[in-house]
Amino acid sequence: MKKLIRVFRFESDVLIIDTVGSDFVIKCIPAEFSYSVVEVRKGIPYIPRLFLFIRLCARVSQFGLKNKALMSAIVDSINPKVIISFIDNSLIMGQLDSIFPHKLVISIQNGTRMSTGGFLNGNPNFMLPHYFSFGEYEKDVIKRYHIKCKEIYNIGSLKAGIFLDNHHESILQTDSICLISQHWMITDDEVKNDYMEKLKCVFLNLLSWNKNHEYKIKIAMRSKKSATVDYKNEFNFYSDNNTTKKIELIAENNFSSYKAGYGSSIVITMDSTLGFELLGFGKKVLFCAATIDNALQHKENIDYIFHKMPDIVLLDNLTQKEFDNKMNALIRMKNEEYLSQTKEAREYYMKCQTLPPHKVISEFILDNVQI
Repeated sequence: MKKLIRVFRFESDVLIIDTVGSDFVIKCIPAEFSYSVVEVRKGIPYIPRLFLFIRLCARVSQFGLKNKALMSAIVDSINPKVIISFIDNSLIMGQLDSIFPHKLVISIQNGTRMSTGGFLNGNPNFMLPHYFSFGEYEKDVIKRYHIKCKEIYNIGSLKAGIFLDNHHESILQTDSICLISQHWMITDDEVKNDYMEKLKCVFLNLLSWNKNHEYKIKIAMRSKKSATVDYKNEFNFYSDNNTTKKIELIAENNFSSYKAGYGSSIVITMDSTLGFELLGFGKKVLFCAATIDNALQHKENIDYIFHKMPDIVLLDNLTQKEFDNKMNALIRMKNEEYLSQTKEAREYYMKCQTLPPHKVISEFILDNVQI
């Protein structure tokens, strides 16, 4: 049974839906606006006020015993001018936009979207409010799956923009290769298990390639050290065959993966969001997800997301020869040539601009809301 979670601010100008990514969303809120954060995943939010109970009764009468009845009652009680979330594949944001047409409702993209499972969660009623996306690619995905969207603005990655705004000058560029780990626990999910198999092969290819190059190898881990079981499993995944002496395993912690990737000569990934973000920064990236099993239905999604990627950043197969050829080509290529060959893809997948995304969203709120 879910626990009750109290909302401490009873009134605010901005309501942030969910604590996930709320630290980043807060940076989008103009200084003169007050805000509340509502936890929606770990329990049932409530406000200890009679007015919430009255509005909840009215909304249950309107919608039945559904999540949108509770969330709309909370909006009634807090009465924000802006509702915003970093959980862009949540059904509730589109619902709140329909229920409150005179409020500004915003969803901010927090990860790559390539299938109905990731974007729509299998719900045909899914819709997007004002949507701040990574790039032009999301516009094509929305058209492809006939997703309803109020308006879409491609501004790049919020999290990557905050990282670049605060950390890039302090990160030294080193002769290193960063492998972004997309490690999962073994499950019944055939796609995840296939990814794990391919990821291990890519890792071993990297070790073999590096015998003749002697770059420092960094593994940007998916797990935090505090996640004991997950961290141990991921650590063991990369430390078989006495490889720990040859690599640096970097646990997830406060932009650690961004720092590892940004400071490296080449970034290797299956298809992580971070890989696309670093591509947008102009980093040399090798994407490996095109090597997944052709029999998997997900292969169609992979082929589509990579359809505007130049061949130089895509691993075609898992042979050592193919891996060596792609890595050597990226190492030899001058940065100017790389930026030229990837220009169209970088602009399509991950917009980068002078004004960082959090400031773009802040200005959008100021332009559309008065307090």
